[in-house]
Amino acid sequence: MITPVDLIHFDLLENPFTRFGDTRFFYPGLSGQRQALEATHHFISSQKDPAKNLGVVSGSSGSGKSMLAMKLAETRFPTSGRGTHFGLYMNTNTVTEPRHFLMSVIETLGLPSSRSNANRIESIFERLAEGDDQLLLVLDGPPVDQEYLTQLLEWSVEHQRKIKAVVFLQDLNNLTSNIGGLNRFLGQYLTYSAPSVPEIASMLFWRCLAAGHPDPTALFPEEEFGRIAQKANGSLSEALNLANQQFEALLGAQNDRGILTNFRKWKI
Repeated sequence: MITPVDLIHFDLLENPFTRFGDTRFFYPGLSGQRQALEATHHFISSQKDPAKNLGVVSGSSGSGKSMLAMKLAETRFPTSGRGTHFGLYMNTNTVTEPRHFLMSVIETLGLPSSRSNANRIESIFERLAEGDDQLLLVLDGPPVDQEYLTQLLEWSVEHQRKIKAVVFLQDLNNLTSNIGGLNRFLGQYLTYSAPSVPEIASMLFWRCLAAGHPDPTALFPEEEFGRIAQKANGSLSEALNLANQQFEALLGAQNDRGILTNFRKWKI
């Protein structure tokens, strides 16, 4: 187990190869992700066709869809007037019931709770109808329930696209089976490519910098970052897993030589 003392020994503030449930290590240097973000930003900001308020972005397994989805939900898009743009990220692999979906929307908009799903829907409509505020729903995976999402998007068609949704899917998924009747709202469908070996190696290097290391090549030689990236075969999650294994092996080697053991005693 990697301890805080171990990290300090290696000039790190935190483990750079951990998969965090937030965007603190979001890396904008992946060309496929960057192009997908730019295109999706344009789709969300556009007011050309009010009837098309659903976007779908697909990528291969391990290509960073969750990080990309969370980053999109955090983006502050301009609104008409002085409204606020509320972004809501939902991992639909863990949101399993329609009421959980609606309760998340209620909480995001700061509305009082209700036991009735019908009342929840109505309060959402009333809240957004009264001003310039807008809602962006970012779903990481197929929609958990299409009925309520359909109601939200139908209402949005008649109300200046005040509610928009973007769904992130694996590129192997069948689009029709995953969004079903929501297809009539589809205004954007794009896929993005897996990152290249140099991009993954650069990401690993950058994460070490972001974790506080002044010179990541002192932690791993440059060719080691490339070797890990090559072995990951286009998967960011696999690259992080391999890098973490390599980091743990480095800790083990230091322990075998007694360096870390003495360092821990000195720190204590």
